[in-house]
Amino acid sequence: MFNVQAWGSAALAAAFLFASPAGGRAETGAVKIGLQYGLVYLPIVVAAEEKLFEKNAKALGLPGLEVALSRISGSTGMNDALLSGSIEAGALGSAGALIAWDKTRGKQQIKSIAGLSVVTYTLFTNRQNVSALKDFTPNDKIAVPAFNSPQAILLRVAAERDLGGQDKANALMTALPHPDATAALLAGEAIGGYFATPPFSQIIERDPRMRKVLVSGSLFGGQEATAATLAATQQFVDANPKVAEALLRGLADACALIRADPKKAAEIYLKSEAVQLSAADVEKITTDGSIVYQIEPQGMMTYTKYMYQQGLLKKEPQKWQDLFFPMIGDRSGS
Repeated sequence: MFNVQAWGSAALAAAFLFASPAGGRAETGAVKIGLQYGLVYLPIVVAAEEKLFEKNAKALGLPGLEVALSRISGSTGMNDALLSGSIEAGALGSAGALIAWDKTRGKQQIKSIAGLSVVTYTLFTNRQNVSALKDFTPNDKIAVPAFNSPQAILLRVAAERDLGGQDKANALMTALPHPDATAALLAGEAIGGYFATPPFSQIIERDPRMRKVLVSGSLFGGQEATAATLAATQQFVDANPKVAEALLRGLADACALIRADPKKAAEIYLKSEAVQLSAADVEKITTDGSIVYQIEPQGMMTYTKYMYQQGLLKKEPQKWQDLFFPMIGDRSGS
């Protein structure tokens, strides 16, 4: 099994360099990837376990690449690690990746190497008299993980569309961690709604009392959006173009493996994280359409529009390619 651990300074100091055949430029032989918890980041775990990064580096003429994973919780910690150079690449939720892009424009310039997954967010209610957002009362609080989370962003968009203003969403929202929100919704007392993500969506759906109110795809023109990406700084990619390409290709291979062999992917995931899910649970989540693993970005410009309108971004990019390094090529994006 591939051990997920942070490298110490001694290990970093020992990282070697090898020469790229394209022009003789020296590229790093050691890469540390910051990894957050959750199934949305599964391609990174699979690529590391199956040595897919190393395989693609070798195919690009860079034998001997060593890749390690370091667990980092939250976008703030991940951005700090990227900017300090303690990691070379980091997993970010799409909202976090967009904020990082905006804040580092013209400086360190954090961009995404590849997408990781497309996720469905579902607003559930335990109130039998609620069938639409307009039916929630001020006492029927809706749980989101944070007020700048994708769920909060999307709830404001829905309120603007259905209620005539995003302020009405702000009045309804309460911040709760996913496990606490799931427990509270199932208990049926403290909150009336919860904007959930897998695997919590699947847990809630098992209870026949729970009802769906809203699915995020309706806010993206019927198509869900990329939920997470692998990001890096411009300096790292400029200095290590073939290594960055190996990371991109490794993730593409990992996404293909997850689709082709979800049972194996589930086993890899359960070895990497201590979660209260069975292998059958994980396999179902990776195949029921609530998470789709792909490197191709999707819905990013809609995300940026919403975040810009809500004041979470100071600048709105002109095209999705502004947010990604050119190695993603002309793969479908939006």
